[in-house]
Amino acid sequence: MKIGVSGTFDADRERDVLDEVTNLVEEPTPILGEFDRNYLELPDEVLTTVMKKHQRYLPVRDQAGRLLPFFVAVANGRCDAQAVCAGNQAVLRARYEDARFFWRNDLRTPPEQLEQGLSKLTFEERLGSMADRAARIAIIAEQFGEWVELSGQERAVLVRAGRLAKFDLASEMVIELPSLAGVMAREYARRAGEPEAVTQALFEMELPRHAGDALPTSLPGALLALADRLDLLAGLFAVGSIPTGSSDPFGLRRAALGVTGILRSHDRLAAISLTNGLAVAARHQPVAVNEEARAEVFQFVVRRLEQQLLDTGYEVGVVRAVLPLADQPRRADQTAAELTKLSGDPHFHAVVTTIQRVSRIARDGVAAGYDPTLFQEPAERRLHEAVTKVRADLAAGYGSLGAYLAIVGELPEPVATFFDEVFVMTEDPAIRANRLGLLATVRDLGAGVLDWEALAS
Repeated sequence: MKIGVSGTFDADRERDVLDEVTNLVEEPTPILGEFDRNYLELPDEVLTTVMKKHQRYLPVRDQAGRLLPFFVAVANGRCDAQAVCAGNQAVLRARYEDARFFWRNDLRTPPEQLEQGLSKLTFEERLGSMADRAARIAIIAEQFGEWVELSGQERAVLVRAGRLAKFDLASEMVIELPSLAGVMAREYARRAGEPEAVTQALFEMELPRHAGDALPTSLPGALLALADRLDLLAGLFAVGSIPTGSSDPFGLRRAALGVTGILRSHDRLAAISLTNGLAVAARHQPVAVNEEARAEVFQFVVRRLEQQLLDTGYEVGVVRAVLPLADQPRRADQTAAELTKLSGDPHFHAVVTTIQRVSRIARDGVAAGYDPTLFQEPAERRLHEAVTKVRADLAAGYGSLGAYLAIVGELPEPVATFFDEVFVMTEDPAIRANRLGLLATVRDLGAGVLDWEALAS
């Protein structure tokens, strides 16, 4: 939207405040205000946060996206525009004076000294101070770093950023404006002479801050962000601080969405699963995190992943089918994409039908295993030969659903012949158990790959 000072405000970028203002006023009257351009010495995020958080003003930018010393306030109905403008400018000036005071004070204190102030901030009585939590995040992130291939520079960045983790929470600016956590860590660390990669990792460890927010792009930032959220989830579930209804004071739903978003977006994090990541986070908590608590966290995160995949646009059946892979969110996401492409593929349909068919006869209670010497029909031996080959090929490894289907694709025909020529539920208990065991072996070749029953026949 253009305004009268050759500037704009980006309706998409400011959607949250624009929607809020729309809901607050019945007869919107926009008023253009101005502030002293000397305040532009403050980071853009500080200026826009003060505008939007306290006053619901809309920032004004030039065509290149640079902040201009103007804002748009919205009055409700007709008013004395000049008087209202003067009042809004005076309020904003006072807010900016406070912000500049915090900014200058914080810049006088090195990050290491600010970090010491975290010991005075209680995180949760049973889980220690923010200093304790920051130390745990650093340790957990370094453990994760041992599982992925980090370059020497990335490892150095991870260690240094971990050493300064959360330091900005003790700054005056973030105490006043908590939503600037991460932003101020980057700004203060940059001005203290920290390498750009370290400042970026400090910023990225707070990402994503909300649904739809950007995700960390650097590996050190992603590892710190993942450690942050898994520490939060493991500790708070262990002490019983679980979200209920609309109550989620620690933002655990947001943390879980962050975990799945980060793991989905980085192929280099493939070695980190929800299970082993939670195990590391649990090990470093000051309280015991039992198996029940870890299982609750796991299911809590999986539910967030399920919703994320649905929001991505995958069909309900596809999402339910890949939930057995939820321990590795990126793999679940990639498999959902493959499943979507395979819709209508006759070869895939044949495999699905085959596994569903044997699973309905050889239920979960039927153990896999059989004795080839008890075979009485050629179709039994033929299925045994196919199963032996498929099992050996699967044991060699497969990297995708497509590769899996290429291996098991020879099963539908011998399975169909088996059902045509072999009477499974024969009166002889030994023969019946052997045939069910053979079918259970076929069933287990699909175990952990998909939830086959979730797919339409």
